[in-house]
Amino acid sequence: MSGISTGVGAFSGINSAQLIEQLISIESRPKTLIQRRVVQIQSQQSVYLDLINRLGSLKSTVTAFKDNNSFTRLTTNSSDSTVLTASADSTAAPGSYQFIVDRLVSSQQMLSRGFAGRDTGAVGLTSVTFESSRGRLDRDVSLSDLNGGDGVRRGKIVITDSANRAATIDLSKAATVNDVLQAINGNGTAAVTASVRDGKFVITDNASGTVRVENGTNSTTATSLGIAGTASGSLVGSSVYSLSNATALSALNDGNGVDTKTASGTNAWNFAININRGSGNTEVRVNLSDIYSDSTTISEGAVTTLGGALTRINAKLSEAGFADVRAEVTSDGQRIQIIDTGSGAGTSTISVAENGTGTTARDLGLSGSVTNGTLSGRKILAGMNSTLLSSLNGGAGIAGDGVLNFTSRDGNAFSVTIDKNASLDEITRQIETASGTGSNGRARLSVSLNSKGTGLLITDNTGATTSNLIITGTNGSDTAASLGISTGTTGVASATINGTNLQKQYISRSTLLSEINNGKGVGTGTFRITDGTGASATVTVGDSIRNLGDLIDLINSRGIAVTAKLNANGDGIQIIERSGTTGTNKIKIADESGSVARGLNISGEAAAVGAGNTLNGSYEKTVTFAATDTLKQVSEKINAAKVGVTASIIRDGNGSTPYKLNLGAEGTGTAGRFIVDSGSFDLGLSTTDAGNDARVFFGSSDAAQAVLITNSSNTLSGVITGVTIDLKNTSTAPVALTVSRDSGGIESDVDSFIEAFNDFIERVDSLSKYDVETKRSGALLGDATSQTLRQSLFAATRQTAIGNTSRYNSLVKVGITVGSEGDLKVDKAKLRAALADDPAAVEKLFTAKTLKPKSTDPNARDRGDEYTELGAMGIIQRAIERYTDSVEGTLTLRRKSMETQVTQLNRQIDAWDVRLATKRSNLEAQFRAMESAIGQLQTQQSSLSSIQSIG
Repeated sequence: MSGISTGVGAFSGINSAQLIEQLISIESRPKTLIQRRVVQIQSQQSVYLDLINRLGSLKSTVTAFKDNNSFTRLTTNSSDSTVLTASADSTAAPGSYQFIVDRLVSSQQMLSRGFAGRDTGAVGLTSVTFESSRGRLDRDVSLSDLNGGDGVRRGKIVITDSANRAATIDLSKAATVNDVLQAINGNGTAAVTASVRDGKFVITDNASGTVRVENGTNSTTATSLGIAGTASGSLVGSSVYSLSNATALSALNDGNGVDTKTASGTNAWNFAININRGSGNTEVRVNLSDIYSDSTTISEGAVTTLGGALTRINAKLSEAGFADVRAEVTSDGQRIQIIDTGSGAGTSTISVAENGTGTTARDLGLSGSVTNGTLSGRKILAGMNSTLLSSLNGGAGIAGDGVLNFTSRDGNAFSVTIDKNASLDEITRQIETASGTGSNGRARLSVSLNSKGTGLLITDNTGATTSNLIITGTNGSDTAASLGISTGTTGVASATINGTNLQKQYISRSTLLSEINNGKGVGTGTFRITDGTGASATVTVGDSIRNLGDLIDLINSRGIAVTAKLNANGDGIQIIERSGTTGTNKIKIADESGSVARGLNISGEAAAVGAGNTLNGSYEKTVTFAATDTLKQVSEKINAAKVGVTASIIRDGNGSTPYKLNLGAEGTGTAGRFIVDSGSFDLGLSTTDAGNDARVFFGSSDAAQAVLITNSSNTLSGVITGVTIDLKNTSTAPVALTVSRDSGGIESDVDSFIEAFNDFIERVDSLSKYDVETKRSGALLGDATSQTLRQSLFAATRQTAIGNTSRYNSLVKVGITVGSEGDLKVDKAKLRAALADDPAAVEKLFTAKTLKPKSTDPNARDRGDEYTELGAMGIIQRAIERYTDSVEGTLTLRRKSMETQVTQLNRQIDAWDVRLATKRSNLEAQFRAMESAIGQLQTQQSSLSSIQSIG
């Protein structure tokens, strides 16, 4: 028999298991004491961890005064939050500002004629083309660009017609030339018509009599518009729109600007002026982009104005010894000339050459060579609300010899030769004047823009039918065809010729990426181009890639068989196969991060290999339809095409054709405006909202005296530095916006600090108590470390700020004191008074932190960080960090010591477990041996008893 199976000996009847447990329990008393010590230490660890966390929270409130810019934080208050609200960052200047919100931003909306069914019945539409309104030929000009950039003094003008009817016209809110024209033409009193001619306003009396224009009371508006005066028939004002030193380069060439392709290095240049006075040619290189003092350091930024460009050119001419050769604006104010006024006057040879493939000189209108000492450039500024011919056909300009042949319907034939470098309004007048006067007393032909604004409309006013209306050019050099108005030699039996889209260029190398895509920009990101050979490369567009020229150069530098360029229509970028490469794969472009490629309209796959292996990012998009498509299907296809226009169907409930197609711009303001061309199909579109920019007057209750602000969204940024304004509604009365120091935020931060401080102190106090009723001690009762920490924190709050000599050099001085209950309190009135009295001193008290320079003596003892200035919060932070530093903090070291103790004690427990296990094993063996001995004795006794009974 072996082992103890039930705990009770089979022979002895003794409960050995119970006896063993009792003996082991007695032996385990030292282990139990160690375990209790472990629990006690772990409890203290938990308490110290809690204290460290609370100190971390306290430290956060201490550093918040600096990290959260508590003393530079500003708040805004609107006198009418239903009209506008605002927010301010720390860069804003406190003050009070006035605004009149005259107009909120809107999106262009167009409504079609009615249709009988929504999802039944074919519309009959085959295609619709959508394009940005920037493709129109009649761009509006801001009044701020007039008078050499000085703008117009807004106010009132008085116009009196030949019937002595005087109209007072309020132009206080006019922002553009069209605003002026519309206000005058819609005055309802004086019978006059306002128009523009080149850079001048023209006021025509409708009865061909005398017209008088005067300044309104307390206004100089008529004078600044150049139209103050009296004239018979038409009053042609003085020029108010021409080139000046202030003209932005980005405004030239109908807004296509000047490409100053950037090249680094001290020898960078954009174009050269060559001058020969008979003794040899001298090349004068001109750089309008960044100027470098060495290979990497920019000493002077790229020029942005015409004045800056002329200064650079003339400086280089002077450096080369040609101080008497100068670049200047011509007398007509529309072009630049380079003129030799010195020894080569009238005889020197002057030519201009680009640097490589650059276009800077061409963009400035300078090209070619002359031998008469004066190189006169082409026109680079069109008249008001007009377009340069050089901007047409995608920027290629007008082709042909310039000759236009006309035959009006009364049989009168005439020809004109146009200047292909002129503007559209100039050739319009030239044609109308050359057509002569018909028998009805009117000009035989009128030239205007077609209904889309993208081409010309030629109208025969004769009322005759003697001849077809015929317009032709010269065979093989056809300018009429290039202008989109050629009828061929047989002409048309119609009084009108609707010209084709002249594809005005509105995207160029200098176009900012932030301005394309209907004003939404393309953002930043990376896209991958896979060329026709299967090779690929990524193109990463960051903030340094600012304009389309930068992007084109970046793509062309990627080393694959594609070339990026401007497309033929001048309305986007195009990716083609590199010259000499014929790939077997279609070019593919896909965004990998961001949506740059999609925003550029080049994301996707080419249509075919060969000639079709190209991706054209034109913003002119055509949506095609099946002959059976319903109005609903037309709407769905427009939306699926993502053309920047949203289509929807409305039901007005009127008559038998209640369903109408509504087209709305996705973009807002003038930047989101679009053109719709449905070809020969009449959608009957009418504009219900033109899509206007928000218009706000700033700084005065009188709109005429205020600064006019326009914006393509209802959020204004940069009007006041550091302030973002959200427009909510219009107003006739001025709304006051106050930007002030956020004292409430400072008070909130002080409250947070005091709450965290008192929370920590209360926690230490609660853990250091002895509860008489429960006779239980707090975990920190008698703990010297926590009490020393408590005292250190209170001492820090009472300490004078280091290096602060102002009257507010301690927390007590601004109302933060220790209360009667041993906690921190703040006197808000005293704090507010201090902030009002000397906010800079109070800020310094809370946030000052200036390190003392370290000694340069290698033998000097390192004393750690020392400060020449340290505010109250910095002192408290330093006190906290002495205890919470992750390496040497007192609490950190104490916790680590406890962790070591627990580890050592657990090892002792493990040793006791081994010792007790051995003891148990020995006791069990002894009891088994005893049971065995007793069993043997009982067996022997039984045997003896049996022998005795036998005897």
